[in-house]
Formats: sequence, structure tokens, C-alpha cells
Amino acid sequence: MIGYLSVRRIDEKYVGGILVVDESGIPHEFKYTDPIVPTTLQKILYGKSLEGYLNTEVIAKSLLKKLDNKPEVVFTDSSVLVDAAENVFFAVASVSSTGQIEQPSPDECIIPTSIGAIRFASAKEIPQDKLEKLKQIAEEIDLLEPFQRLQKALEYICRSSSS
Repeated sequence: MIGYLSVRRIDEKYVGGILVVDESGIPHEFKYTDPIVPTTLQKILYGKSLEGYLNTEVIAKSLLKKLDNKPEVVFTDSSVLVDAAENVFFAVASVSSTGQIEQPSPDECIIPTSIGAIRFASAKEIPQDKLEKLKQIAEEIDLLEPFQRLQKALEYICRSSSS
């Protein structure tokens, strides 16, 4: 199982979701938060740290705890969310496609795929077994496509809650 974790800010509301799919991209579980609107007092007290706190501590960690199907790896489209758990990896299309697995630093790597390269980043050093798992997943599926589905679902949830 592979997880996709995302938090969006839509119309001053924060909403998060996690989509768990199998190796074919078929959804097995979807959890989301109700849209969160920070109060004026929260904005004052948290200042610039509010968004990071909401995204990681309030939304991402609670979503990961609620899962019935625990994915081996969770991909996120926000580098901030890698702090939510050890198996969370920031995944983004990369311009580098040298044909080799590169490891710019211990907590990131670039893996070439048939449609380009994907850069992965983690909060900690990526162990060799996880590096191999990332490579395997990147070779087997369109790794970034489920983010599009997740984003549309979160937009739908956020817009539906305002009516």
C-alpha cells in the first residue's frame, strides 16, 4: 500500500487528506479533515508558525493515526509534511534525469523514471531498503498522478462544506 498525503489552503480554510492506494493505483482508503479556519487569536498567537503547525501537527499527524491500512511509504506534495512521520517522503518531479540514482544529501535522492525523474526528500537519512522501495515504486506506477485526484477531492470537500 502507498499513501498520498496533502494539505491545502483553500479560501482561508485548511483541509487535509490522505489517499491509500494499491500498486495499481486503486483506492483502498481515504481520510480527510473537516476544513479548519484559524481564529484571529490563533493567527496572532502562532504568527508565522501557524501554517506549519496546522499542516503537520494538527492535520497530517491526525490523518496518519486514523488510517486502518498503514502504507509502507507515504508521499506528500509539501516538504513541511515530512516531519509528520518517519515513512513520509516529499515527492516532486525533478529536472535531473542522468539515468542514475543520485543522492545529493543523505535525506534526499533523485530517481529516474520512464517519464523523467522524481526527487524524494525525507526528514531523516533515507535507509538503503527505503531507497530500493522508492525506486521500485517509481518504476512501476505514475507516482505523482494520485496527487491530482487527492487535490480535486480536497477542493471538493472544502467547497462543499461552505454551502
